[in-house]
Amino acid sequence: MKGKIKHITIALGICLLLAMIVLGLKNRNTIYTWFWGDVQTLYMQADSLYRQKRYEDAETLYSKLAKIDTAKRCQFILGDIYYQGKTGVRNYKKAMKLFLESADNGNADSQNNLGYMYAYGIGTDIDYSKARKYLSLAALQGHSQAQVGLGSLYRHGWGVTKSYSEAFKLYKKAAAHDNTDAMNNLGYMYTFGYGTSTSAGDAIYWLEKSASRDNVSALFNLAVFHIEGHGYPKDLSKGAELLSRAAELNSPAAQFNLGLMYYFGKGVEKDYAKAKHLFQQASAQGHNHALEFLMKVENKEKVSETDSIFDWKLKAI
Repeated sequence: MKGKIKHITIALGICLLLAMIVLGLKNRNTIYTWFWGDVQTLYMQADSLYRQKRYEDAETLYSKLAKIDTAKRCQFILGDIYYQGKTGVRNYKKAMKLFLESADNGNADSQNNLGYMYAYGIGTDIDYSKARKYLSLAALQGHSQAQVGLGSLYRHGWGVTKSYSEAFKLYKKAAAHDNTDAMNNLGYMYTFGYGTSTSAGDAIYWLEKSASRDNVSALFNLAVFHIEGHGYPKDLSKGAELLSRAAELNSPAAQFNLGLMYYFGKGVEKDYAKAKHLFQQASAQGHNHALEFLMKVENKEKVSETDSIFDWKLKAI
């Protein structure tokens, strides 16, 4: 009899423990909220620290808030801190985990970031099916950068049937939301007649609109138009001016090509010191041609213009 009572007691204890676990899981948001106190105040403090660029302190508070299932924005911001390495070290694994939690709660920014990570293999293997899934979810919410990303999947035919017309439509939608990458891409599409008729005038309209807001790719593309005389009279000095703006915004392609212009005196006065500095900036970002040319310059090798590689390929996002 005693043994039977003992077994019943153990069984009841196990049932009670399981019930407490289930209850705890169902109410964990309430438990977290009770444990951390005034969640709204914590959130305001975290946001304030983030705006002050005190990222390590902000990370501490966001980490607490992100444990709440419904805290999708906190999960996104904390994930973005890890994604961009704002505390000094990038951690794509942590970023992806937080983006997934936030995306499942419907956060469009997280869905967009996941789409790009899967599309370009950032911190994970390339998976175009997942890229399309998350970019589509964000695009349906009107997220303009996701519309650009989804458009680029169609432009390249990554995980979808290649369709310039579908890409063009998505870029148009994003440009209507003032997205400068979309504007640049429309300029690119009009230049080559992808998904639309070829039109230098329309290409220039969109590139100028994007470049006026300091979009790096648009600045580079407009520079190419001026240098090659496409839609404008050929003007190397104007091209150099636009490349200079893009170089200041850290475009390695602009830094390299502007460096060549200074080295050979094309559109600007020859200035070997400036050229070398620009080659150094571009090579530090992994621009292979810049590294090769920098080595030639430092080794004082004789170089002619025919030995250089001006990279005037138009750029789209």
